[in-house]
Formats: sequence, C-alpha cells, structure tokens
Amino acid sequence: MIKTINGWRAVFALLIVLFHVGVAGLEEMTWAGVSFFLMASGFLLSLKHQFNGSLDVAGYSRFACRHALKLYPLHWLTLLMWTVAVALVGKLVLDPVVLPLNAALLHSWSLTHAVYFSYNKFSWFLSTLLFCYLCYPLLARWYTPLQLRSKLAILAVLVAIDIAILAGTDDYSRTALYVFPPVRIIDFVIGMTLASAMGHIRRLPVLGQSKDGTDAELVTLAVLSVVVFSYRAYPWLLPWSDAVIWWLPVALILVVSLLYDRREGFIGKVLSSRPLQWLGNISFEIFILQGVAALVFNYVLAPMLAHWGFGHPSPFDQPGQTDLFSMSPYELIAWFILPIDILLAWIVNRVFTRPLGHLVDRCFNRQCSGK
Repeated sequence: MIKTINGWRAVFALLIVLFHVGVAGLEEMTWAGVSFFLMASGFLLSLKHQFNGSLDVAGYSRFACRHALKLYPLHWLTLLMWTVAVALVGKLVLDPVVLPLNAALLHSWSLTHAVYFSYNKFSWFLSTLLFCYLCYPLLARWYTPLQLRSKLAILAVLVAIDIAILAGTDDYSRTALYVFPPVRIIDFVIGMTLASAMGHIRRLPVLGQSKDGTDAELVTLAVLSVVVFSYRAYPWLLPWSDAVIWWLPVALILVVSLLYDRREGFIGKVLSSRPLQWLGNISFEIFILQGVAALVFNYVLAPMLAHWGFGHPSPFDQPGQTDLFSMSPYELIAWFILPIDILLAWIVNRVFTRPLGHLVDRCFNRQCSGK
C-alpha cells in the first residue's frame, strides 16, 4: 500500500462529503476527488495486477468476479440502508424499472438524471467503477504492452474527443456525461498509462532526485491550487471542470506518491499519519454512505437538536437560563453529518466489508491453488 495515496483518499473523501452537505468553496476539490479515485484505481491496478501478455476466459472470470464482489455486496447493503431510512420517514417510492437497474449497477449508463442519481445517488460511482474493473483485464492485455508513444497517441485522441463533446454542453448534459462509464474510463486509462510510464518518469532528472519528497509535494499542491484558481478566474473552463482540467494535478499526486514512497516529505508524512490512514482505509464507505448519514441527521438528530437546543428552549433549562448553543443546527449541518458518516463507514467496514473481503480472498486463493 502506498500510504500517501491512501492519505489522499481520506482527504478527497472528506472534502467530497463536506461539499455535498453544504460547505461552500469545495466544488473544485469534489471534481478533482472523483478523478483521483478513478485514476488511482487504474494506477494501482496496473501496479498490482499484470496479465503478462496472456488472458484466458478463466483468468478474466476470476478477476471480474473478485472485483465485482468488492462492489455489489457493499452496494446492496447501502441500498438497503438507504431504502429503510427513507421508508421510515414515509418518503419511499419504488420504481419497478429504475430499482433493478440500480441494484444491478447499470444505472450510470442512463443519461437521465432520475436514473443515474436514483436511490442512494452516490452509487453511480460504483456503477462506473465496475465498468472500469470489467475493462481492465482487456486493457491490460491489449493496451498495456503498447509502446508509450502509442499509448500517448491513443490518449490524445480520447482527450480530444472528450474535450470536443464537452464543449458547449449545458449543465444537465454535462452531469450525465460526468457519470457515464465510457467517458469516465478515460480517467482510469490515464492512471494505467501513468503506471506503465513510471520507468520513463523515474529517469527524468527533475523527479525523484531529492532525499525526501517535500519539494515535489509542494509543487503538486501548487499545481492543484493554480488549477483551482484558474477555474475560478476563467469561467470558460466550466465545460471541462468535471474531469479534464484535473488530470494534470491528479497525475502529479500519483507520480510523486510513488516516487517518494517510504521517503515522504513533510506533506507526505502528514498524509501517512495514523488518523488519515485510518480514514483512507474506510474512504470508500465514507463516500458511499454520505447520503445515509445525511438522512440520519435530517430525520433523527436535527429534530432533537431543534427541540432541545441550539437556540430553542430545553425542558431541562432553568427559568431565565441562556442556552449555551445559540447557533441553528442547520448552520452546522456539515459538522454533524460528517462524524455520523465516519461512524457508519467504520462500522460497515469493520463488520461487513473487511470480513467479506477476507472471505473472498480465501475462496479465490483456494481456487487458484486447486484446493
């Protein structure tokens, strides 16, 4: 495990949740975070799973099943949690067409907002990631062995097509393309290309030469900041804000993280700290469960706070007593939803995701060993 990449997972997951629950000024980091998760998946898979020029039906099936089992059970659990929570507040509507698409992780293939953001709206990412996983063995077999110049040429064509399609799109169309698997697989392929290009990158005289990665990490943050402020200063970048403009800073994050693995600079040491590593280990659940956490706050915690505190009289207050908490809970909504989300993510990871992952690993290892 590359600790700095795991730390970045935690940072981006937290920023995404804070943006979705109302913290202003984090929209750009949310877009960058989604690109990071997709690019990092392609990057790390390429470092870990290499098919060495051979791919048979059995090998593809094992890979596909193993990675599908990382997504479907978690998706079904969170879909059940979301459905039960919405049913308890009397707002559940079950669509006989959309629900099966959602349960099968096919909903991000629709270009209709009500479908790809149906039920637990954040599960669109699982649908798109599943497509990337299913494509990976084929890409590893046919794309990875190509010469770097051929890969860059293919990427240039894909990027040009993406830029042309996004130019002039309205918000609705751009959001539909934002979740559409054939569009977002470009992020994934960029990550794969970076991994295969690391041999060339290591030979560059300006990278990986210092004793620790502080200088490179600062440059990475500077590039990320420049892109953020460029987007804010130049509104004409809006059509490409969902992915394209974040590819360079995210690529630098991945490259620097690998180049300075185990000799991190100051920023890398912060990202490698125990709290961020713990959060990074449950970042997947943090992302997927944020909608459930928001429901828990809105329909369980917020009514209690509004009745007994935060500017409202409590039945336990003495006559004339001033409530110490005078701020409305809705002004602090993000800071209540986030800890609920983290707690739910930790519980699900501890009692469900991790045990299931160990079980799947044992089954596949036993199958590969012929036992």
